Amino acid sequence: MSFRRAALMLAGAATVIATTFPQTVEVDVVFPRNETYAPSAVFPIVFAIQNPALAPSLDPGFQFELWQNIAHNNSLDLPNIDLGSTNFTNATGSVYVYTYALNINTTSNGADASTQYNLAWSFSAGNCSASSTDSTEASSFGGGFVFNNVIFTIAKEGGVAPSINTTDSSSCKDLSYLAFNLTGTLTVPDPAKQWDGHSSCAVFSDSTPNPASGNPCAATANASVAASILAGAKSSACAAATPAISCPAKSAAGTIVPMTGRMAGAWALLALAMAL
Repeated sequence: MSFRRAALMLAGAATVIATTFPQTVEVDVVFPRNETYAPSAVFPIVFAIQNPALAPSLDPGFQFELWQNIAHNNSLDLPNIDLGSTNFTNATGSVYVYTYALNINTTSNGADASTQYNLAWSFSAGNCSASSTDSTEASSFGGGFVFNNVIFTIAKEGGVAPSINTTDSSSCKDLSYLAFNLTGTLTVPDPAKQWDGHSSCAVFSDSTPNPASGNPCAATANASVAASILAGAKSSACAAATPAISCPAKSAAGTIVPMTGRMAGAWALLALAMAL
């Protein structure tokens, strides 16, 4: 299975480094929500990472599948999200990353009235403990994947167009999320032991490593963020050698006109800095 990467980071210009603990790092599904949507050529799947300055210490990673029908009888291929090249250093507020499904519809080639979908997603987070000889350095590592899911409906009639931004508290409070309680970070000076080059690793709370509640409403995307994500998803889809959606005509040089971000073959990475 081949994957393309699509990632969008929206952050302020100031650097925020957490110096006091405990701290919480939260991952939220901004879109989709438990709602009914109309069929869509480009259907975004958007995650937000809150407290992103501490995210690298988790060595974060995503796995997900989008199943057509809750019975899991058909899985849709999605571009992968690779956080390895995402720069969290200067991020404030939330960092948004996304992928997308193309030509999402109801079953029977769109003939059925409605179809439920299940976005089964997981987030990997590493945990470490202090060395017996140096309390500031890590000696043992653990962690793994934590799982969650979102169920939504695609309907031929009555569904709304995908809308990433929402300020409706009744919608955002039920967003799918995962959260991690950090009591500190430890240094990993030996490059051979570092996770993906990260020189620090997170220490989880022994009593409550995963908070019982989160704050997904703090991760909702505004209209500018939403527009950038949709534009980036469409641009990435149109960069394929044979796009599966209707795209602008290509220029003689073979690039997409207009083009958003920097495209390199089948890989796309978009970065936009703005104050949220």
